[in-house]
Amino acid sequence: MVVAPYYETLRYLRTVADSVAIPVMLYNIPDATSVNLDPDTVGKLAREQENIRYIKDTSADMAQAGQLIHRHGDVIDTFLGWDSLLLASVAEGAAGVMAGTANVMAADLVGVHQALTDSDLALARERWARIYPLMDTLMTGGPFIQGVRAAMEEIGLPVGPPREPLLPVDDAHRRRIAAAVADLPHLTVRD
Repeated sequence: MVVAPYYETLRYLRTVADSVAIPVMLYNIPDATSVNLDPDTVGKLAREQENIRYIKDTSADMAQAGQLIHRHGDVIDTFLGWDSLLLASVAEGAAGVMAGTANVMAADLVGVHQALTDSDLALARERWARIYPLMDTLMTGGPFIQGVRAAMEEIGLPVGPPREPLLPVDDAHRRRIAAAVADLPHLTVRD
């Protein structure tokens, strides 16, 4: 997985692709890099570089994901990295999702994906509605990585505090996470 640098982006991505004989996955995470790999640029790169075959799009932009899927799906497989877009993106035709929340609710996310794969939108929406409150709490209530770690602790997976420079979630957010997890008792791994 190759993150776009903030300068000489295309040259860098081409150089990386030219230097390896394995498939390359681009990682579009504009909130972290301040560089957005727009769909047409991604499509052009995938057409020029045979081994650029995948993209993890963490732009949180469903319109952009749709353009990647529909304009360039013939040359690149799109995986969404914005967890709360799982239902919409897989229904739209994404190859899949790379979800941090899978650390907390993997079986539930697989269940949503499987229902979509089976063309059972009603079941997918029902499953999604059940887990969405926790998803929403983790995606919008505070820092994401720290929130996922706090949720992992809540379900009985002792992962410890986040590494510097990240700080743990504050007490108010931890209480919101605990309440959302409590509504999904099947997640617990405690005896």
